[in-house]
Amino acid sequence: MQAGLQDPANPDEMALMAQDTPLPPRQQLLRITGHVMLARCLGIAAELGIADLIDPTPLSAPDLAIRTSSHGPSLYRLLRYLAANGIFSEDADGRFRNTETSQLLRSGVAGSMRDSVRQSWQDVTWDTFRNLPHTIKTGEPAFTKAFGADFFDYLAAHPDVGARFDAAMAMQSAPENDSVAAAYPFGDAKTVVDIGGGRGGFMATLLKANSNVCGMLFDQAHVLAQPNHVRDAGLASRCEMVVGNFFERIPSGGDVYVLKRILHDWDDDTAVRILKNCAAAMNSSAKLIAVDAVIKPGNDPDANKALDVGIMALLSGRERTADEFDKIYRAAGLRLTRIIATAAPSTMSLVEGVVAQA
Repeated sequence: MQAGLQDPANPDEMALMAQDTPLPPRQQLLRITGHVMLARCLGIAAELGIADLIDPTPLSAPDLAIRTSSHGPSLYRLLRYLAANGIFSEDADGRFRNTETSQLLRSGVAGSMRDSVRQSWQDVTWDTFRNLPHTIKTGEPAFTKAFGADFFDYLAAHPDVGARFDAAMAMQSAPENDSVAAAYPFGDAKTVVDIGGGRGGFMATLLKANSNVCGMLFDQAHVLAQPNHVRDAGLASRCEMVVGNFFERIPSGGDVYVLKRILHDWDDDTAVRILKNCAAAMNSSAKLIAVDAVIKPGNDPDANKALDVGIMALLSGRERTADEFDKIYRAAGLRLTRIIATAAPSTMSLVEGVVAQA
């Protein structure tokens, strides 16, 4: 189970902004606020499916307006603004075509980001951030204030939103799986247990990269019943599907236990509870790997600091510093042994721990 909510100004973009040639203070602030409008226009174009409609044949704004039931002049002004920012391109005849960037707004293509930026998902994001002052004043998630329900309870009650969220999270996780699998000697293990591993995207990547490793995908029954990357990849014979709840118990027998984007969903007390269950399942030589953001100290650009504010708005969890990981590991009877950074595009780190000896 994982969650992430990005500010309308993407954290990766914010990091790039910070690395650009410094602008005068006034222009810096205007550039940030301008991204709010740009993000909204991007979301509308994604919702209307513009990138699909102009592939492979470019179309004019009046033609697009007819196909999307939109107001032609207004749609043109929106597309012109997006084209000025590298999203779509207008030719001399007033027809719009895709750019390398807008290709990612097409449905069903490799790396598609359409579901993660559509207006319908943006509405959830924006209503949440509209209530961020409530979080700053009370410490309570803005999402709960905005929607009157816990984030995961809301997704369960609104399957259409839940499907968009799942698609967005799959888009976010898929590019980093290779980086995570390559960052650690998983091939030294006989059995790797992916705790709360969802539909098995990471497990499938891990098994493909390490033909000697067997897996155990551990999650709730309704999750394991869904379409599964391990089965789709023909790797089911090397991976046991185990039904359970990590708040209750975790299966024994693993050499490496992985918590990928799990701990950041929860406050420290709940995270320690999960980690204690891991420690109870582990033998003296087993390793625990929490795959999560590790916040950098200081003022240097760090996309994970933006991710942390997104988590704060959604849930009671947090992204943690190295010291904060050390604290919850010790409270759970574990000893943090090392932290391994992953290669781009991933911003995650692998926080390794072992059972502390008495």
